Amino acid sequence: MARNKYPEVTRKRIIESAVKLFTVNGWDNVTIQEIVDDVGDITRGAFYHHFKTRADVIDAITKEMLTANNYFNDISDLKNLNALERLRQGISYSISQSVKEEDLSTIPFKMNSAEFVYSRITEGVQVVAPGIQKIIDEGNRDGSLQVAFPKQAAETFTMLFDIWMNPEIFRVSRAEFIQKIEHISLMFKGIGMPLMNDDLKDVFLALFDKVQE
Repeated sequence: MARNKYPEVTRKRIIESAVKLFTVNGWDNVTIQEIVDDVGDITRGAFYHHFKTRADVIDAITKEMLTANNYFNDISDLKNLNALERLRQGISYSISQSVKEEDLSTIPFKMNSAEFVYSRITEGVQVVAPGIQKIIDEGNRDGSLQVAFPKQAAETFTMLFDIWMNPEIFRVSRAEFIQKIEHISLMFKGIGMPLMNDDLKDVFLALFDKVQE
């Protein structure tokens, strides 16, 4: 392959190799040279054309994961649902797809490094939260939500559901996970976002049980 003849293809292949190696070996145990070797037909120079550091790679992985799995955008045009129902359906669909397809919407345990989690938080606030805020604003208008600070609520929503409620990141017993579900239910109800219902609780428990397999 000629260097940089197909830069978008090379970048994608670097990311795919990095995901594979990070998943198998863990973030701290993979070098840039190992990623280059796994791709097979690129040089370190080609790698550095796209990414300066391993941290740049993990930022790219995180952004692509969040963009690919941002199902809230997919349901925003369903006119028969109010904003609260769209939020519930977005959470449910996102989790159900990750359980069904075993994709990267949940973080593989060996990729669960401080760098990865930090990247996931910051990219989530930048990539996902603005869409959540838009739905919250719509909910304030249609009466299904009563949120005083939509931007802050959206950022809190993104961080808690993507990180704190992710059983791949915080490993707890099933009983404690149920308590987390009840706690987050009370928390969001208190700020005017009564998100949790029985169906959504069941979806979270299905995710927990899948992770434990």
